[in-house]
Amino acid sequence: MNKLSPIKYILIISTIFYLAFIVGTSFLVKEVRYFTLVDDAMISMRYAQHLARGHGLVWNIGEAPVEGFTNLGWVLFMSVLHLFPFAASKISLAVMLSCVVILLANIAVVYKISQTLLPESKYAPTLAAIITAFYFPLVFWSLRGMEVGLLVLLVNYAMLLALKQDNQFIISAILVLAILVRVDAAISAILIAIYFFIKKKSSLPIIAVLSAVAGVFLFQRLYFGDFLPTTYYQKVTGYSLLARARKGILVFNEFAARDVLALFLFSLAVLVFYKQRTAETFLLLGIFLGQCAYSIYVGGDYAEPETNAANRFITQGMPAMFILFSWMTNRILSDLETAQPKLTFANAKANPAIPLAIMALLIISGEPWFNYSINNAPLLKADIRRVKLALHIKDNTSPEAVIAVHAAGQIPYYSERTTIDLLGLNDPIVAKGAGEGEFYPGHNKWNYYYSIGQLRPDLIADNFTKLGTYMKGNQEYQLLDSDIYIRSDSTLINIQGLANKDYRVP
Repeated sequence: MNKLSPIKYILIISTIFYLAFIVGTSFLVKEVRYFTLVDDAMISMRYAQHLARGHGLVWNIGEAPVEGFTNLGWVLFMSVLHLFPFAASKISLAVMLSCVVILLANIAVVYKISQTLLPESKYAPTLAAIITAFYFPLVFWSLRGMEVGLLVLLVNYAMLLALKQDNQFIISAILVLAILVRVDAAISAILIAIYFFIKKKSSLPIIAVLSAVAGVFLFQRLYFGDFLPTTYYQKVTGYSLLARARKGILVFNEFAARDVLALFLFSLAVLVFYKQRTAETFLLLGIFLGQCAYSIYVGGDYAEPETNAANRFITQGMPAMFILFSWMTNRILSDLETAQPKLTFANAKANPAIPLAIMALLIISGEPWFNYSINNAPLLKADIRRVKLALHIKDNTSPEAVIAVHAAGQIPYYSERTTIDLLGLNDPIVAKGAGEGEFYPGHNKWNYYYSIGQLRPDLIADNFTKLGTYMKGNQEYQLLDSDIYIRSDSTLINIQGLANKDYRVP
């Protein structure tokens, strides 16, 4: 019987692990098993659903297009899935299973990159692949429905082809696809394109990257009426670069330092000691540091406290760091073998890359995986609560009812109601307004006098710290025992049904 190669073992174990992760995030609603993505991903799902049903990329059916997402290519992929007759309870499972395939492909690509860089290495490919396979933020954000896994795969595959100095047209096409998925992939894409230019003197990938960025901006201007997404204005404007960077550095230090510093400082020390200053090491460092810098520039992300790990922007650069770390580790191990041929690890039956990978993972992802083993996936409890609330609203309102939300993912998607986004991710008027309080990405803008006072939703589905102050003394709305605000004169809601709290029961 032929012995399985290390990469096949890694892929088999990873598949089982990922599927168990997915099953563990499912839940029952009235004896129906549901799967859902994180709230941000469900915003993309709403746009994808509307596009698949022929309404265009719109937030609310019948209204002008609004770009409340920053992942055009991922939305388009989700819209393809919506062409199939998946039930609302299972459509997220289709996305999750797609992400399993993406993660597995990425593991194989990382393994191949290490093999390409170190053809004779007995350790580096296995070490890089294992760390990549079980790095918590990459697994979490991918399997919970974000585009992170696909971006990492496209960037890594383009890098692999560039390292092999392969077909410039294929490299260019992959880099363009990455930018279509999310335009800030241009950070890594331009570095790969520059590397290819240095090695092959071909400028086609650079031209392709710049053209793709320009093409995305032009499409956004023609389709949505603005060069930039509504989410950009909502999350970035209204605060100075200094205020954002300060917040970005603070959350980096608090949540990402454990993920990145140990491997980075080790790799940097070995790189300097052995004078491994090559175009390849600079490419890997550039991709990693570029994503860290971008995270600081935008002020971090909203979910670091919940995930207790590096955010999704930094995560996109981590596989490059894992490859560099594995490269530098291999250099030390090889020298030790040469100096001391009788070392235990040199003659061990098991690949020493396995315990080294476990040690690295314990350092960078041990705590979030431990928390996961106790509390399940981060954000999941809130996501489940919102799905149940959405279905409760759908059962007790007319299709013409207008709802208002602060969390704009699960509730609008599963309720299928016209929705006012109170935090403005899908409302340019709110998004382009002034920010309130200390910078916190995605949670600094609201205009209740406009969103509630003028637009007058039939109900307000969820609460927010600042809402209570505005609603105090408001005679038009009443707060039900189920924590839903309803407009007293609305004829489109079942007040008695909405007040029932039984929907929360598992």
